[in-house]
Amino acid sequence: MVGGTTNEALKDRVTCLENFVGVLDSDGAIALSVQTEQHTIELVDLRKIIDDFMTKMSAKITIIIEDVVSLENVVKINLKCLEDDVAFVKNSVPAHFGAIGEEYVAALSTLQTDLL
Repeated sequence: MVGGTTNEALKDRVTCLENFVGVLDSDGAIALSVQTEQHTIELVDLRKIIDDFMTKMSAKITIIIEDVVSLENVVKINLKCLEDDVAFVKNSVPAHFGAIGEEYVAALSTLQTDLL
């Protein structure tokens, strides 16, 4: 009877493996093959979601980079205008503070009207 007990134990193990790998069990366990198929489908869906996300983010990043470059150009222009204004004021200010005269006052009033 030792052989019969061993056969029963082997049949139980084979049945357990069949249930796990592919044969549905009556206790509601999901077979490994079914789980693998479900995971494969979910992975394909996730990959599509990630690809869509990356495409959208790449487009947004490109737009942001273009905006930053445009802002950089505007700042360069504004800095150039500011440099020109500073150069104008430097040329208008006398070398010594004691030498302030009508030319300096006229230059300041001209600068003030230009800014308005």
